[in-house]
Amino acid sequence: MFKNITFFISLSLISIIAHSAPSHGDVKGDLKNLVVWHQDLSKWIKPDDYFSIEIKRYDGRNYGTVTDYPPYETVNEFDTLTDKLPDGRVCPMVFFHQRWRRLPDVLALDESLRNYGGCKDVFKN
Repeated sequence: MFKNITFFISLSLISIIAHSAPSHGDVKGDLKNLVVWHQDLSKWIKPDDYFSIEIKRYDGRNYGTVTDYPPYETVNEFDTLTDKLPDGRVCPMVFFHQRWRRLPDVLALDESLRNYGGCKDVFKN
């Protein structure tokens, strides 16, 4: 009986630890205090810092921060840029599957990151 209780307690602790550990891209906080878990750094960082690190993982050309997109015929899969909206907000973008997409969408991140900064309005005219 003691072995069964010990096994159950051990299994419960493992389950609690496994569920409490954040995964890469997890978010916490409200919109003004939002942070993202970066697994490689093993720490919570600001969304802008997270995006900056993640966009560098792509092997394509980086166009930098732009207000106008490069001509379609010059762009290749996994090229990146940061779209700067007229109000100054920005959104990291990746050319993926023959069109520009928001980096948070490509990475399938939390909705709060898909709406972070200029990403919420990047496709509005």
